[in-house]
Amino acid sequence: MRGRRRSTPHSAAAGLESLLDEIAPEDTGDVGLARLQRAWPGAVGPAIAGAGRPVAFVDGTLHVACEDATWAHELQMLQSTILERLRAAGVTDVTAVRSRAGGAGGGPRDPRSAGGPRRSRGGRV
Repeated sequence: MRGRRRSTPHSAAAGLESLLDEIAPEDTGDVGLARLQRAWPGAVGPAIAGAGRPVAFVDGTLHVACEDATWAHELQMLQSTILERLRAAGVTDVTAVRSRAGGAGGGPRDPRSAGGPRRSRGGRV
């Protein structure tokens, strides 16, 4: 390796961050799920980030899968706080947060496949 110049070693996280910045599309105002997933832990803190994770971003609504129903309810109650924290982190395209129980450790599920509220025979939700 004579004659080769050694560069300063970089952490794997810094390298991945740099790579993501290179391959991510230019910021056109559309946040995108990948960018939200990267911003999520720093914006909401370790407790919330550990209990729920962003799985979809549709029409300004961030969909979060939570480890259980208690956390799903808690995130709904904290929606305005979460939106404030996301805005403070530079994420301005999220207008609503919807959470659901189950799947925090699983793969993403398209929230549009849920089909909306189910109606009983009497027409009530």
